[in-house]
Amino acid sequence: MSSIIKGIKNVFSKRIAIGHIISIILICYCSIKIAEIVMSLNLAATEEELLFFQENLETYPFLFWLNCLPIFLLILLFYFITNHTLFSIGLWGGVFYSLAFANSMKIEMRQDPVLPSDIKLIREVMEIIDGFDVVTLEEIQSKVRLFLLVMLLLLLLFQNKKMNTKFRIGGIVIVMIAGFVVNHMYYANEREYIKYPVLGNIYFSVNQYNSKGFVYCFFHNVNSMKIKKPNGYNEMQYAQLEQPPSLEETQTENLPNIIMIMGEAYSDLSINKHIDFSNYVDPMKTYKEIISQEDTIAGHIVVPNFGGGTSDTEYDVLTACPTRYLNNTSPSYDFVRKKFDALPRRLSQIGYDTLAIHPGYFWFYNRYNVYPYFGFDNFIHLSSFDPHGQSKGGYISEQATIDTILYTLQEHIQQSDKPLFSFTVTIQNHGPYQDKYNETEQNFDTDVFLTSKEKNMLYNYFNGVKDVDEEIAKLVTELDKLEEPVVLVYFGDHLPGFANGMDFFEILDYDIDIEGTTEQRLAIYETPYFIWQNESAKNSTKILENKQKIALPKPNIISSHYLGAMTMELLGLEGLSPFYDYVNNMRKELPVVTEGAYLQGNGKYKEEITQGESIKIDYLAGWQYYKLFDQKIE
Repeated sequence: MSSIIKGIKNVFSKRIAIGHIISIILICYCSIKIAEIVMSLNLAATEEELLFFQENLETYPFLFWLNCLPIFLLILLFYFITNHTLFSIGLWGGVFYSLAFANSMKIEMRQDPVLPSDIKLIREVMEIIDGFDVVTLEEIQSKVRLFLLVMLLLLLLFQNKKMNTKFRIGGIVIVMIAGFVVNHMYYANEREYIKYPVLGNIYFSVNQYNSKGFVYCFFHNVNSMKIKKPNGYNEMQYAQLEQPPSLEETQTENLPNIIMIMGEAYSDLSINKHIDFSNYVDPMKTYKEIISQEDTIAGHIVVPNFGGGTSDTEYDVLTACPTRYLNNTSPSYDFVRKKFDALPRRLSQIGYDTLAIHPGYFWFYNRYNVYPYFGFDNFIHLSSFDPHGQSKGGYISEQATIDTILYTLQEHIQQSDKPLFSFTVTIQNHGPYQDKYNETEQNFDTDVFLTSKEKNMLYNYFNGVKDVDEEIAKLVTELDKLEEPVVLVYFGDHLPGFANGMDFFEILDYDIDIEGTTEQRLAIYETPYFIWQNESAKNSTKILENKQKIALPKPNIISSHYLGAMTMELLGLEGLSPFYDYVNNMRKELPVVTEGAYLQGNGKYKEEITQGESIKIDYLAGWQYYKLFDQKIE
């Protein structure tokens, strides 16, 4: 034992000492090399995206340094803290390499980059890694082992010359001041951020990362996590408005069960002049039949994101608050940290039981906490399903999900006299789509040339849509058999984010264009919705009578945050919430409200709003801020 200790002492006594000037040179050099490696580690980017980024670096050389400075400053800070140059370089090199790799994988699998808020989702990262193939897993494990070995060798073989305490403290202070100044001048500076060109949709975060670099975008997003108070915000103004439901007795008679479903990546992309299903099964046959019925209310909602951001659409529909006016890249659920005056809470106050269903991990997007905050009584998640026997395409199947909706509704009808509000988020048709359903063969014809990879992705996506359509057919058939009234609200969370980004939309000539008209720009975020009722509900609700009152514009397009409140108005539940009443009135004037793209009640699109309309939007944003941060619910 003593010989081992003596040997360790000998190793430590023979460590190579590095001087401070050499240390600074090494830190500068290695920071540049790490930045180059991180910028090149974009495995999900197309050749066009890589070329565009390279051209950006050549046109705007400072963009490279914006991707290098955080690495340099963090290494330098740890150099002063630890007085160990190579350890600091190795540590932060490993951290940034890991983040860049995770970013590449997340973009490939979810069409969504790594955001600062993702650091909290370490469990999701581990679950994703567990899903990798054996070769990839072994490669990751070997890299981790190599990294740990290198870090150990750096500690054993190298050391720094002793650093004066005042010099160390001074260095720490100077680096922190420099970091604060640099952050304020560049990373927190929105004007600086938007001056660099972006390939594709500027509102799609993946495009921002691919065009400007991971490190720069990540640290810019760190600065945008805080929610600012909206213009003219006054807490007391909103506190005086909040009241419990004030409904007449006649309004709460014969309340229907409400089944609300948000379909994963559900869209009507199959309706395209270049896509023909004549020789195949139309993947939206049931959808087209439902929306053609006179009793159905159908159209499109404009959701917060393209290709991802599922929870943001949930938040919009369930709260009537617009994610877009949080002006933040983090998921809206990140800011729900207490009881919230949402739709399920209001419905429970007038006699509803409430249930949330999502066949995914309970902790993802913090749903396990957010759903109770919203007022849901129960939450059925992945643990109630069989991942082996009920999966399709890597996720719990649409069939298993719809079966659960029907079972829980029928069970509730047998056990309770109260109506049920059931909200479900499906998951089967989540991307990526290449080879998602291995048995998929050609399921449409097209007069447009598509590569084998592009065909593969579309075949698989439409195969998933067909499964959804078949389950919707089963659902409405079973609901129509019930004597109890049921209202079904079905909508999509976002358009699918294919691995080729927006290419499909250009190739197949969809009327979608980020540089186009207001209508074309809004189409990037449009997903279908329909509101259907069974025969029993038609006889007991006033939906058809109220259909005229809601005054939808001719295209039947509304912002997603209007959908839940509009459903309440259709049911004749004015007075359920002062906030919903305000939102419903605003919807009639401005059915679509986004930054720089609006739809008026007369069905006309515009890019600018009047001062009066701007005041109403600020008022809406202020009320949202109050509900998130200042409202207290017992």
